[in-house]
Amino acid sequence: MTKRLVLIVGLLVAIVFATVTVANDHLPIVDPEEVGFSSEQLNRIDDHFAGRVERGEIAGIVTLVARQGKIAHFSAVGYADAEQELPVEEDTIFRIYSMTKPIASTALMMLYQDGLFQMTDPLSKYIPEFANLRVLRTPDSPLDETAAMEREPTVQDVLRHTAGLSHGLGRGEYDRHFVESGIFSTETSLEEMMTALSTIPLVNHPGAMYRYSVGPDVALRLVEVISGMPVDEYLEERMFGPLGMDDTGYWVDSDDADRLAPVHWLNDGELVPIDEEHGHPEGGVLVQPWSVNSYTFDHEYKGGSLGLLSTAEDYWRFAQAMLNGGELDGERIMGSRVVDYMRRNHLTDQQRQTLSPALGFGLGFGIIEDPAAAGYVSSEGTFYWGGAAATSFWIDPVEDIVVVAMTQHMGVRATGSIRGELAALVYGALVD
Repeated sequence: MTKRLVLIVGLLVAIVFATVTVANDHLPIVDPEEVGFSSEQLNRIDDHFAGRVERGEIAGIVTLVARQGKIAHFSAVGYADAEQELPVEEDTIFRIYSMTKPIASTALMMLYQDGLFQMTDPLSKYIPEFANLRVLRTPDSPLDETAAMEREPTVQDVLRHTAGLSHGLGRGEYDRHFVESGIFSTETSLEEMMTALSTIPLVNHPGAMYRYSVGPDVALRLVEVISGMPVDEYLEERMFGPLGMDDTGYWVDSDDADRLAPVHWLNDGELVPIDEEHGHPEGGVLVQPWSVNSYTFDHEYKGGSLGLLSTAEDYWRFAQAMLNGGELDGERIMGSRVVDYMRRNHLTDQQRQTLSPALGFGLGFGIIEDPAAAGYVSSEGTFYWGGAAATSFWIDPVEDIVVVAMTQHMGVRATGSIRGELAALVYGALVD
């Protein structure tokens, strides 16, 4: 690495710390000691990730750590665009991919608490095309070898990923068909997506097992059907607006386009943007050009599995509201008991055989049930999720902590350890 780049990284860190209280005077930022952290130890977060930037392992990262509803750490290190050497900022906008899923599930559960559906309702009550779905005889069967469902999938199945749906992330015949059907096209509405899904066999019988899926897209279609509102309007009116999530949505206008970070990948050992010039790693729906590059225009697909853009601050607002039992700054989006219900494991032992023994799954969130088996320090009952471009967050009700990490990389092996590294740094800074 050049001395120039090292200098830039160091300056970025210094600038962030010098300006954080000025740039974010609207946020509840406090000295770490006020909420039980060591400043010295918490500062290691920036030192650690500046080192990863220097070694060319990541382009840049924004990290936010809050406790007791107060922000003890909020910083940006490195680059939003490594090729152009554009610094990442605290208000940089990121593609959050599957971190859309907890938001989608929460949106549907807001209608649940209004008494507008039951968890045991069959999906066909709201989406008639799902009444006669077929199921592959085995997960590896040809697409024309199917059987009738043993039972219909329910709303609960959708929220806990037990409906038998897939995500099209593999490389087999089924996944290729899933992608080629155009389900994730920018021109496909949620209504059209449901019609397409109804023609594709389920991978397994509803309720049989946890299988990561497009269930959150179905959840948001349910939101549209039950509320009678377009999903983006519903989210803005019921969640983003009340929580002050001003930079969260499905696209950015021209005034904010320069704040949108590109997704990076490792091409011949160099971190470069995924685009027509530099290509992209192998993959299915996630590396389609629109998925990584075309969030600067409005489009039909407004999904629940992926598609939202957000900032570290905005996602903290959502996560903090969930930690607070559905409320932030006097605005309540959900009752505390409903939040408790969502962050409880909803899988039977049989259903979660496909998960790590340390984990459960609630309604839109992964649940850490055995911190020792999870492989990194955490608290029992921590709920969390992440996105395909290496974004992540977790909520620890025991320690009253919210952590958000925003970066933009895909197919970069070095990013797989970010959450574990950040967990060690955060919990290592607790001194109370």
